[in-house]
Amino acid sequence: MAIKILIVLAGCCFIYDKIFDNQDTTEMWNSVKLSFSSSKNILLMLLAIVLMPVNMALETLKWQKSVKPVEAVPFRKAFMAIFTGITAGMMFPNRTGDFLGRIFILEKGNRLKAAMLTFVGNIAQMVVTVTLGCFAWLFFHKGSGVFYGILISLIIIVLAFTVYFKIHVLRYLQKIIPRKWRPRTEQYMEVFSRFSTKELGEILLVAFVKYIVYSFQFVLLIWAFDVPLNYFEAMIPIMMTYLMMTVIPFITITEIAVRGSVCIFVFEKWLSIMGISTSFSLMVASASTMLWLYNLAIPAVIGLFYIRKLKFMRRSYES
Repeated sequence: MAIKILIVLAGCCFIYDKIFDNQDTTEMWNSVKLSFSSSKNILLMLLAIVLMPVNMALETLKWQKSVKPVEAVPFRKAFMAIFTGITAGMMFPNRTGDFLGRIFILEKGNRLKAAMLTFVGNIAQMVVTVTLGCFAWLFFHKGSGVFYGILISLIIIVLAFTVYFKIHVLRYLQKIIPRKWRPRTEQYMEVFSRFSTKELGEILLVAFVKYIVYSFQFVLLIWAFDVPLNYFEAMIPIMMTYLMMTVIPFITITEIAVRGSVCIFVFEKWLSIMGISTSFSLMVASASTMLWLYNLAIPAVIGLFYIRKLKFMRRSYES
């Protein structure tokens, strides 16, 4: 019970700091007030927030498929775990700690194995982000740099897909573990060999659809702030932004600032290439902040109410 209370209190403090006591959010709310003067912009914002549960449902499906080798988790329970994961992962670099709020929802499966398998879904999402990000990167190159850009992008993409679909080789990492500990680690490392190519492909497909959904949310909000870009023109810098967010280390509670800075940097360059005033990059930053509220802040608040259902201790030995 004490652990649950601490998580809830910490979550409340961080969420309050990021939503109600943050300069970036204050500027965003000012932009929102201006956008609310248009019924079209209001509709676009509403459409974006309606897609939030869709985004969460796709993340649920991806996690379900990822941990299936250790336990078949019902969708409803897995859906709840995604929200608690977001809450618990608020204080970890690049949201890597989200598994802490997920694995404690398991009834029978080994939690350590589930934690390791959670990263299979994360790797799938990273493969999608890197692949589409490399594609977007090419549009920022000009002249002789295009050839080298294509070559480097192809190498990165091929390497990413190879590592993902050969993820079972991770079990061989136990060879670098001291011999006396290998028998205890072998049972955990072997979980990576439980996926077939088809299953890995399904997880990757869900990750791709999820990427399309939350990217479209971003596009809708960009349009809501009257940035003059069509879907394709908006997606190029969005994919580039997500690529940079993947390689830049950050803690979730600072993401709102990091995301805004990266958006301004990327979109200023892109708007300049498109011959559009770079002043719109500030509106994009506001759209990005609102997207952060939709997909992280609001789910984190919801997750606070589910923390009490987590089971940190078990009476029986984990299988």
